[in-house]
Amino acid sequence: MASDPVIETNSVTVPITSLTFYGEYLLSGEGPFLKVYQVTHGKLICQKDVLNLAVIHGICKGFGSHFVIYGQKSLCVVSIQISQHDCVQICVESTVCELKDLIWNICWLQENSTIEQHWSQLAVILAHNSVVRWHWKERLVLQHAHCAENCILYSALLIGNTWDTLFVAAGTVFNQIVVWKPSTEQESTQRCAVQKRYTGHQGVIFNISYNADRRQLCSVSDDRSIRLWSTDGAANAVLVLYGHTARVWNCQLLDDVIVSIGEDATCKVWSYLGEVLYTFTGHKGCSIWSLAVDKDNRILATGGGDSSIRLWRLDEKKTAAVSTTDLVKVDVGVVEKLKLKRSSKVSSALDISDLTPRHVTVTNTGEVLVLIQCGALLAYKLPSQTWRCLMYDPQFQSYGVMSVAPSKKMAALGNIDGHLKVVQLDNIESSAAEKHVFQGKVLNVIWASSEDLFASGPGGHLDWYKVTTDSCDTINLIIRSKFILPSARQHWATAVSVLADEGILCGDRRGSLHVYSYDSNTLGGSHSTGQSLQRLPPCHSLFGIHGKTGVTSVCLHDGMIYSTGRDGTYRQHILKRDEEGIAKLQLLNTFKVSKGFQWLERIVFPSDEEMQILGFHTNQFLVWSVTRSERLIEVECGGGHRTWGYTVCDVGSESIATFACVKAQQIFIHRVPWQLGSRQTIVKQALHGNQVTCVKHLASFSSINEEGVEYAVCATGSEDTTVNIVMLYLRRPSNPKILHRLQAHISRVCALASCPSPLKGDKHQLSQSVLLFSVGGRCALQCWRVNLKQQNGPSSPELCCQVEHLVSYGTVDGVERRRLLKKSADLVDPETRYMDVTVWQDAVSTQTVHIAVAGSDACVRLFDLDESSRNLTLQSVTPCHDACVLSVTHLSHQSDDFIATLILTAATNGKILIWDSRQGTVVNGTLESNKGTGTSNLHHALQSTHKTLGKYLLELHHHQSGVNCLSSVQLHNDIYLLASGGDDNSLSVSIVQLSRSENNDVGVKCLNTFGLPNAHAAQVSGLHFISQSCLVSTSVDQRINLWMVEVSSDNQSISKVQLSGSKFSHIADVSCMDIWVSRSGIPHFITSGQGLQVLHIAKDQYQS
Repeated sequence: MASDPVIETNSVTVPITSLTFYGEYLLSGEGPFLKVYQVTHGKLICQKDVLNLAVIHGICKGFGSHFVIYGQKSLCVVSIQISQHDCVQICVESTVCELKDLIWNICWLQENSTIEQHWSQLAVILAHNSVVRWHWKERLVLQHAHCAENCILYSALLIGNTWDTLFVAAGTVFNQIVVWKPSTEQESTQRCAVQKRYTGHQGVIFNISYNADRRQLCSVSDDRSIRLWSTDGAANAVLVLYGHTARVWNCQLLDDVIVSIGEDATCKVWSYLGEVLYTFTGHKGCSIWSLAVDKDNRILATGGGDSSIRLWRLDEKKTAAVSTTDLVKVDVGVVEKLKLKRSSKVSSALDISDLTPRHVTVTNTGEVLVLIQCGALLAYKLPSQTWRCLMYDPQFQSYGVMSVAPSKKMAALGNIDGHLKVVQLDNIESSAAEKHVFQGKVLNVIWASSEDLFASGPGGHLDWYKVTTDSCDTINLIIRSKFILPSARQHWATAVSVLADEGILCGDRRGSLHVYSYDSNTLGGSHSTGQSLQRLPPCHSLFGIHGKTGVTSVCLHDGMIYSTGRDGTYRQHILKRDEEGIAKLQLLNTFKVSKGFQWLERIVFPSDEEMQILGFHTNQFLVWSVTRSERLIEVECGGGHRTWGYTVCDVGSESIATFACVKAQQIFIHRVPWQLGSRQTIVKQALHGNQVTCVKHLASFSSINEEGVEYAVCATGSEDTTVNIVMLYLRRPSNPKILHRLQAHISRVCALASCPSPLKGDKHQLSQSVLLFSVGGRCALQCWRVNLKQQNGPSSPELCCQVEHLVSYGTVDGVERRRLLKKSADLVDPETRYMDVTVWQDAVSTQTVHIAVAGSDACVRLFDLDESSRNLTLQSVTPCHDACVLSVTHLSHQSDDFIATLILTAATNGKILIWDSRQGTVVNGTLESNKGTGTSNLHHALQSTHKTLGKYLLELHHHQSGVNCLSSVQLHNDIYLLASGGDDNSLSVSIVQLSRSENNDVGVKCLNTFGLPNAHAAQVSGLHFISQSCLVSTSVDQRINLWMVEVSSDNQSISKVQLSGSKFSHIADVSCMDIWVSRSGIPHFITSGQGLQVLHIAKDQYQS
């Protein structure tokens, strides 16, 4: 270090606390940063730190391009300068001014004749019910008016544009709204009298808004209500609205609707009659904190605690809400005509039961196809509401299965006698193709493409047919191959996909996926009868991967295989061939859609950027946008146990989504106009739906397309149970780009660790492969392989990220997994939480990765991972402390004398223990520490035999309470620096020396310790060595401190630990920190909590 280092901020991702439209731009307050987004493309244009340490809570437009930005006790005036080339800049017109009280609202005052003086004054309402008249250019208080109601405010609104006409509507601590005028100060009391008082709320008032045209106030409260008040009438609410399921934060009064946002992460639009017109969802988990309305374009902008910004278009949403629902009965006349036409004999009249619909589907022309009880196939034309009969065949009465080809030109039917029939839908007069395929009923018919048809029959039989038509429109059914499903109680096919030349993928009713290979020897020719074909067994199977409720669909998209099931998950796979050339299905990831959405039926990809899930939730049919986290369509149909069909088709100039199903022996049809692209616009992606609990750097890259641009890839874990892989640009205004969202945990993610992949540890500059480990609640340990590869091309993303889920441990995979744990492993209390994790590669066997996990049950568990076999083995369980183990790390020592890996553990009792990972003793039944002093009475019951770490080598007691973080760095040969930070706000730095005895036992002794009892004002939550002489720490006090560590020349003692630099962190509730050195050699560190902040040390002040 040449001098005291300067810490600079790269990027901040925090909750969106303020939004304002400015023409085609959207201004956003994110921490102290004012960011400008382009509304049309959702691109971040520029950003600037305008409030230093304060959080922006309001953006108020003044004259021209001037805005006053305020938050907490601070305010400043900025201007948005737009050049002819659409270059946008944020110019600070006044430095930050800090008042003596919290600011609730600001408005501009128009007092003078000249433009320059006309907007020079501001009215500022403060938290103790007083208004300051502020000259922002001269930084002078011109007047300070106090209300006679001397109390604390929770919200306030200024109404008016001159001091004489200015009114205040203030939400008091007594759940009332008081209206007063700052210009009416009485000489006797020096206070302004209350002119009107509104009562009715049963909780704190969080926000007040006003509509001048309607002369109405609107208030929102802790009591979850929205109340409208007339400024001309009585003091009673003219309208009370309930609809939010949690506290309401804000509302806006438009001319025709009311818009509100709340803690339930929804934005609701109400009519002035009290009806909820729309409910916008999409923000993840947290509150929606900010709301802006573009009245001219009728666009809403919402900003959430998940750090995302979303746009909603009112007019187009209103059009999409106009839907039609019909219950249709079959026209008996149409069936009778075709019945007489196809039969030479006089037949009896149709009974009512003969018209019962059995199967329903929808074609891409908007027709609803219905197979009814008597064996007739009908088509119901929309919107003309006319019927036509496509087929009548008594062989298909009572029982029949049906499926329509993707081209919607043909339908395949199977009956109870094993007959398969294919008919054309657009040419009734053409002959149908029919074959007897099974000795028993056809259980299912599935179209994999418009030419590939699969029929599933008894005994697990599955036949593949090629469907073609000749010049005379005659349908030909040609047998291609025959397969057999593995034996199971319910083994018929429910979904099939042809994987080009790779094989056939089949999902069955048992919830399993099967891969079949074929070649020219196993395929039938154009004249084959199928008699010589042998039934092929699967070459690979994933049994019960979707539980016992069955696989509902399989599809191929962008090189990935997706499967859905009624277990509430959709899974991502890839097909690989082993050394023998056998195709095998490899599971990459498992995803859940939303809470309670268990019945998934199908995945569709309307575009490359959009993924949609079709399925059922309780009594509703849902179309869910995975990209937008939003319900696009919801239809109350009665639930999922029914035959149904869905399609989106063009009708004239608009697209119509049509859903049809059988309900109460009638045909239920629901149609709704469809505007996919305008439904919702995501300006900024969501990070997490709750606090970010941990962060880990994975890799760094230099941009191929932009010279001098670097970016890092990090993993983040959260209380919302997800792990995100994010890309962060360094030293350039940008927002994190979410590359992957991983959903394997069922409880809080507590810690992350990573190491290079032993198998794919490619050190090439353009690609890297990393093993990522995450631990959390419910004894969960997850392992992923993250493959990162840079791409060069204007049309392709710069970084390709593929994530493979390798293995999991703990009570994370449902009932069956928990049963296996009880049978084969230790009896772990499901309430046990894994608090921290550290990983390292074996010094001898480089293919083995060791994992040490700290548990809340006072134990440390050691696992071994064989990446090639995906085998995770529990090697030892060691009771380390009498208290919850908060932190674990490792120290890998390599020298000419010896090689050793030490494990360092720290707990809530303030103790730090050092263990040798190589030593240990085998204990049956009960694991017990070998060294007394506090841990001898701690037992851990096991069903199997495990090894313990043996005795610890050294105990350090440097903290009065929990130790949250540990870090070490090699000082010289066998001498190391060890630093720790705890709940007692202190830091401790020790010198430890390693040694080896004659019998190769490792010894550790502490040479010297230097303590900083008040290093931070709150508990230390992150700690890392940057170098031998530089240590960085962070804390809940939102400070990032750099410490200079001076060691004596003989490395035996610490001379001093001195603070050399400090930076305020814009992240509240700081939980974790990680560091790395970028490609240009600059130390970077990232902190997590209520968001993310990336920082670096100024290059000119750092010497590597």
